[in-house]
Amino acid sequence: MFATKLTAWVFIFFISANNANGNIIQSADSAYLADDYALAASLYLKAEKEQGTSSSLYYNIGNAYYRSGEIGKAILYYKRALKLDPTNRDARQNLKFALTKTVDKQEDNHTSFIQKVSDSILFSNTPNGWAVTALLVFVIFLSATAVYVFSSSVIIKKICFFGGLVVLVIDCILIYMACKSASIVSDHSSAVVISPNVQLSTVPRIPKDKSEQAFQLHEGTVVEIVDSVKLNSDTIPSMWLEVKLDNVHRAWINSKDVERL
Repeated sequence: MFATKLTAWVFIFFISANNANGNIIQSADSAYLADDYALAASLYLKAEKEQGTSSSLYYNIGNAYYRSGEIGKAILYYKRALKLDPTNRDARQNLKFALTKTVDKQEDNHTSFIQKVSDSILFSNTPNGWAVTALLVFVIFLSATAVYVFSSSVIIKKICFFGGLVVLVIDCILIYMACKSASIVSDHSSAVVISPNVQLSTVPRIPKDKSEQAFQLHEGTVVEIVDSVKLNSDTIPSMWLEVKLDNVHRAWINSKDVERL
């Protein structure tokens, strides 16, 4: 009797929790439709903390920030949405549009044609999608191996042997795709500038004069983090990041002015 009541209470608790989480999303959607984009963003972020991340949730956060005029954060969350699900066409389309609003135009002129084709194939599926496909292909390989072992027909054995080799090679490629895609999700070496205008420094501190001023960046610019230094000399400890814009531009920026992907 006690166990039955306990199970019922647990069930009611989970139902209530799911309804509460659903209500947060509904409230965020309602705020967005009412043009209260700041409230919508805060509610979506609350849902992220309570429910976890998802590509669609990051996409909604990006939309709310874009409507609020915070281009940097919009680009950040569109990119996060694409990290989780590269097939999210809406996020990719909105990211392209948001990038046209940035001051610092970044062109990808150093990527080869082969690399672009490889990336397009890689981003045609999610990490889980690649993993599931690799598993299914491996099952086909095992089936071909079983037929090869137990079949008495020479022709069938040859077909299963050479076909199995081809399937095994394909499976190895799929496993590589799954690992590569998963590594992109776990990679946090890139960041997006979220402050409207930032003066970068040649040293890890606020520039004291023009000789220590490197160059300026604006919100929405994507940088690669190559090093970091924590300073305790000020009253408030600060973290400085050495970032690389391209092969030429490299300098230090305060961590509060960027957010990692």
